[in-house]
Amino acid sequence: MPRSRLSIALYLILVFATGIMVGVVSYRLYSTNTASANAPRATIGEFRRQYLEGMRTQVGVDSDQLHSIDLILQDTKHKLDELAAKEKPMHDEIRMDHIAQIRGLLSDQQKVKYDNWRAERARQAAGQKK
Repeated sequence: MPRSRLSIALYLILVFATGIMVGVVSYRLYSTNTASANAPRATIGEFRRQYLEGMRTQVGVDSDQLHSIDLILQDTKHKLDELAAKEKPMHDEIRMDHIAQIRGLLSDQQKVKYDNWRAERARQAAGQKK
């Protein structure tokens, strides 16, 4: 009889230990960090620093080449900024046409709600850009 009590005690300890292990593993799987779409994006300055550091360490460019690459990056940014400035009026025109078409479908009450909704979205977008 004493042997059966010992085996029962061992089985109970084994069951509880297994339950604890399953709980720990389950908790670890459940509480893992996930990717967030709202993660802060790298600034242009941070991107440039990482790019130049990668060119220096991974590619092995010297300081003169690094300076030339930095000038090329500055020129490319300037060209892209000019392009964006030229395209902005076209984007704005398309956006305003879109808004006008939607407003044409709405009643007067809906237009007020639509304008308020758009204003709220603009405030939220401005808050996210900060």
